[in-house]
Amino acid sequence: MIKYFQPWCGHSIRVGPIWDALAEAVNPDGDSSSVFIYDVSCADYEDICKEAGILTYPTIRYYVKGTEHDYSGGLSFETLKEFVKDNLETKCDIHNIDGTCQDKEKRYAIKWMEKTAKEVSNEIERLKSMKQKSMTLDLKYWLQERMHILSQLA
Repeated sequence: MIKYFQPWCGHSIRVGPIWDALAEAVNPDGDSSSVFIYDVSCADYEDICKEAGILTYPTIRYYVKGTEHDYSGGLSFETLKEFVKDNLETKCDIHNIDGTCQDKEKRYAIKWMEKTAKEVSNEIERLKSMKQKSMTLDLKYWLQERMHILSQLA
């Protein structure tokens, strides 16, 4: 995802810290995510912004399989992070653990690959029962990712 901004724009200034937090949350290790969060200052890179047809600030664009899309969703941290998780991140595939799973997901998948089908089924049911409980956004995503991994084993 790329956020094009102007340093004098009030909306750009307001979104700046949210965008920085998103970049840290999506890719805390610096190189382990399938999604990259960038920003381009149109004051510093006027030619890039002009070529991209940027007319309003901030403008956020994302790419799926090389195709550019304009982001038109909310600008809260939670909304942006949810969009990235649901639409842009590559999900952990147990048939390609090294290519698609982050370290935490790898450990979880390997642990559950050694379990019986009944144990996997019981864990899926346990996680389903947790879905309605109150939890932080990070825990909610980790719950969903565990369910995704286990569903591949069921």
